[in-house]
Amino acid sequence: MRRLWTCVMVVFVLLSASLPVAAGEIWTFYTGESYLNAPEPARTLYVAGVSDTLNALTDSGDISAAWVVACTKGKHSTELTAMFDRWLAANPALLGKSAPLLFLVALRANCLK
Repeated sequence: MRRLWTCVMVVFVLLSASLPVAAGEIWTFYTGESYLNAPEPARTLYVAGVSDTLNALTDSGDISAAWVVACTKGKHSTELTAMFDRWLAANPALLGKSAPLLFLVALRANCLK
């Protein structure tokens, strides 16, 4: 497993290093639009990864967002994906923004009502 993780990280670093980035530009893998255009399995995996990352950062104390853990606890990634997809469809003006940021906003909008 450790060998697989190392290979995945090496591929990620090589791919990200080969992408051109303008000075001062923040690059993210997905915008809301590119996320919605991705096939279903990729969207669910993406949401699972973002959710896991937010939970890990909260648990480690790197961010103060206990509401994220409370909101995602017991939810399957397909439930979170459906929530995010619905939220994006209801907010088309924001599709050009960063998908991780939009996921956090959608999560907050759906969990802190």
